[in-house]
Amino acid sequence: MIYRIFTIWLLIGLLLLLFWELPEWLYFANSIFMILYAAAVLAEGYPYFFQKTAISKSLFILGSIGVTTLLIEALSVYSGFPFGEYRYTPMLGLPILNVPFTIAIAWVGFIVNSTMISTQKNKWLRALETGTWVVLIDLILDPVALAWDFWQWNEGGFYYGIPATNFITWFILAAVLSLLLPLQKDKAANHASFRLLQLMFLFFGLLALKKGFVIVAGLAIVFVLITQGRKVIDSGRKKALVH
Repeated sequence: MIYRIFTIWLLIGLLLLLFWELPEWLYFANSIFMILYAAAVLAEGYPYFFQKTAISKSLFILGSIGVTTLLIEALSVYSGFPFGEYRYTPMLGLPILNVPFTIAIAWVGFIVNSTMISTQKNKWLRALETGTWVVLIDLILDPVALAWDFWQWNEGGFYYGIPATNFITWFILAAVLSLLLPLQKDKAANHASFRLLQLMFLFFGLLALKKGFVIVAGLAIVFVLITQGRKVIDSGRKKALVH
């Protein structure tokens, strides 16, 4: 149900952003988009990760991911470390420590979504794969966010004005925090996680194309294909286990 609501909201938002400009009174829609994305991810991820875990422990893990990412984002906004020097605009909702609260929610969604895709049976290997997926997300997300003025970098960088420290920190932070999620040795990847990630790649890829970021749009298509390939590999593995 939540997955369908998110998909509908995504399509409406995509049409609005592709053919019109988002008026200021609709800025709240950006926050709802990230909340619905995270909710859709957790609707699939909660039974996948936490079926045998107490609710209090599950909420503690998810809360720890959200609070940690918010605090590290705030540290970077104030000091420039570790992501780099940047600031958020009012586009993403109410701020906590100069960081929109939806950023923490988005981090939870990205990390849980990326971890669900992995079928690694070792937490450290799974962490490396999770960090990689999250960086792929940001390679598409960050240029679009800059173009739509979600946040602004104070200093330039090698990739559309974004510094390398940003992507390094995304990788490390996602990899480390994914270690908090239980390891599922007896389960294949949750296939809804593939669809959700592909939707995000397509959404931001099309928005990149509108802004003339052809390379970013091309990367989005490549990442969709990589995600699909990962899904095919996992389906083959699942069939092999059944037989």
